[in-house]
Amino acid sequence: MSTSPIPRRGRGRPRTPGAEKRIIDAALEEYGEHGWSGFTMDGVARRAGVGKSTVYLRWQDKDTLLTDAVGTSSGPLGAVDTGSLRGDLRQVAVNLFEHFREPAGWASLRITIDTAGAAHQLGRFSEAVADVQVDNIEKILQRAVERGEGTEGISPNAVAECIYGSVTMQTLGLRLEGRELDADEIDARSAELVSIVLDGVLNAPQVIARGRGVGSAQEPS
Repeated sequence: MSTSPIPRRGRGRPRTPGAEKRIIDAALEEYGEHGWSGFTMDGVARRAGVGKSTVYLRWQDKDTLLTDAVGTSSGPLGAVDTGSLRGDLRQVAVNLFEHFREPAGWASLRITIDTAGAAHQLGRFSEAVADVQVDNIEKILQRAVERGEGTEGISPNAVAECIYGSVTMQTLGLRLEGRELDADEIDARSAELVSIVLDGVLNAPQVIARGRGVGSAQEPS
């Protein structure tokens, strides 16, 4: 009979089937409800329905867990390719509006707000939000250059700030009003936003009059 030692199972991935996704989702929901000060690995484990040891097999602390969670949930938002710069940016805006309605999206907003108001850096996870946003826009602009859409020299940071910043402010305003946008409203607001970013306020073909119906053109003054 062989006396060879049995190889030890490597550490690094949750052993419970489907645990990683449940833990990622639970982490974002926990942060969305409790913020940084109330976020604990114990709370994540309870919400995910796994043991705390399962969480620690993959993530050593709440910073590494949140960094992974933010990257996982935010990355696909800008992974679009409609064939045009306008179409890509419009789809990014649509994705953002829809994302911010979900627990994961609200958690990313709380991360941004908490980080801005903190007296010291909360953790590397706060950097992951901005990094993913700018990387996505940079890829979109590079494809536009390759298609000959004349976007050389445009700052990805500036475009990201316009798109993400506007959707963020609109989302916060909607939460204060206690309402959500439907699909038509999201599409109309996204089209308006991209028109302003690409064409400028004076040259945008249509500006939606807030509170006067989705898609209604504002009358000239």
